[in-house]
Amino acid sequence: MFARVVSGRQMVTNPASARLFLEAICEQPDPAICIQRMVGTDQGLIALRSALCIDVSIPALNGPITKFLQYLQAPALKSICGGDVLQQVVLKIVDPPLIWDKFVEAIKAGHIDEDGLEAFSWLLLQAISLPIDKAMPCAAVVGQDEIRVKLLECSRVGVRARVYRSLHIVDTITTVKRQDTNGPGGRHDNDFADIHKIAILPTPDELTSKDPFLRRAIDVQAGSCGSDYLALHIDNQFRLLREDMLRSLREEVEAARSSNKGGRRRILCIKDLGMVDVLCDGRQPWSLQLQCIFDLPQLMNKSIASRKRFLKENPKFLKNRSVACLVADQDVVALATLVRDDELLARIPPILCLQLSEAATARTLLRIKTAGNIKLLHLSTAVFAYEPFLLQLKQITELSLEDDILHWEKGKELPKPSYGLSKELTSCISRLENDFSMDLQQALDLPRPTRLDRSQAQCFMAGLRQRLSLVQGPPGI
Repeated sequence: MFARVVSGRQMVTNPASARLFLEAICEQPDPAICIQRMVGTDQGLIALRSALCIDVSIPALNGPITKFLQYLQAPALKSICGGDVLQQVVLKIVDPPLIWDKFVEAIKAGHIDEDGLEAFSWLLLQAISLPIDKAMPCAAVVGQDEIRVKLLECSRVGVRARVYRSLHIVDTITTVKRQDTNGPGGRHDNDFADIHKIAILPTPDELTSKDPFLRRAIDVQAGSCGSDYLALHIDNQFRLLREDMLRSLREEVEAARSSNKGGRRRILCIKDLGMVDVLCDGRQPWSLQLQCIFDLPQLMNKSIASRKRFLKENPKFLKNRSVACLVADQDVVALATLVRDDELLARIPPILCLQLSEAATARTLLRIKTAGNIKLLHLSTAVFAYEPFLLQLKQITELSLEDDILHWEKGKELPKPSYGLSKELTSCISRLENDFSMDLQQALDLPRPTRLDRSQAQCFMAGLRQRLSLVQGPPGI
C-alpha cells in the first residue's frame, strides 16, 4: 500500500484508504527512510495531505492520526537535513490548518484521549518551532486557557513538560517591544523594532543612513532581570552582527562610488548592462538576467571553450552567492546576490544573474527600465559568511544553557557538568589546587613536560568542574 501510493500508482480518495495509508506509514520499520521516501515525491506529499484531511472525525483523531504523530517522534527524523524533512511534514499538517483546527476543537470539547493529548502536545511544540511567520498562527493556541488547562491537567509528565516549554518559546517570539522614541524603527525603510521584518541585505536608503540602532551595553544589562531578556539578547546579537557586515558593505560602496582607487579593496565594476530576461530553473528563487553590452575584460578575445575553462579554473571570479551593488545613473538601486551560471557567463556577450529581495524587486525593475546607464559593482564583503547566522538568530526560540549564559549572577555557583570525572582527573585537580605549577605530563599523559601559571590552572579547573566556562587566551593566541 505504501509503495503504491508513494509511486503514484494508487490514490488516497476516501476515509478507508486514508486510514490504511496512515497505518501503512506507521508499519514501516525505519521512520527516517519512510518519511524521506514520502517527502521525496510529489505523490507522497499529496497523499499525506489527503490522508490527513479526508477523515477528521474524533475516532480518526484519536486513532490513525495520533499514531502517525507518534511515529513522527522518532529521534532519527529530527536529525535528517537539520530537521528540514520533519519540518516539511509538520507544515503539511498545520497549513492549511484543517487538522490543527479540528484537534483544537476536539480538545476543548474533551473528546481527545491521553494518547491524543500527548501527540498534540508534540505537534504544538514542533509547530511553534517552525520559522516565525509559520509559527505565529499556531502560537495563538498556547494563549487559549481552555487548551492550556486541558493539556496541563493531563496525567502524563511529558505533555505538561512540552506545554511549559511551548509557553517559554511563545513568550520569546511574541515579546512586545517597549515603545521608545530613540529605539529601533523609522530611521529608513529597513529599520524595524521586530528583527524578523529586517531584510538581511541592506536597502539603498539603509546604506546611506549614518544612524544605525545599536543598544548600549548598559541598556542590555538593565534588561537582564526581565522575563523577556532572551528576546532582548537575541535582538541585540542580531543587530550587532548585522552592523558588522553593513559597515564593510558601506565602505565598499562608498569607495566605488567616489572612484577611490587607493582603497584597500579592488572592486570589479561592470558597466553598460541591459535587462534581457529572468532565470527560473526550479532549483532556487528566480533571478534577473543582465547582459553586458561589452565583453568582460577577463574573457575578452577568448573562444567559448576557453571562456568555460577560465570560469572553471577561477571559481572566485564573480563568485556564486557573492554580493553585488546595482547602480542606475549613479544611484544605488539595490544590493543583490549573484547567481553564477557558467553557461550564461561564457556567452558572447556574457549574461549576469542577480537575485533581488522581494521588497526591492518592484522598485529595482522600474528603475532599471527608466535608467540610461546601468552598472554593477561586485563587492568582496563575505555576506555569505554572515547570512546563515543572521537567519538562524531570527529563528531562535530557545537557548541552550540559557540560565547559565543569561541569568547567572556573580557569586552564584554554576551547575556541574553531566559527566563524572575519573579518579585520575579528580586527584590531578586536588593537587593542582595546592600547587598550580605542578608538572601535568604524567597526570594527563602528555608528550612533554607541561606547567601552567595561576590563571591557566584556574581556567583548566573551571572547565572541568562547571557546565559552562568562558576561557579567553592572550591576544594573538
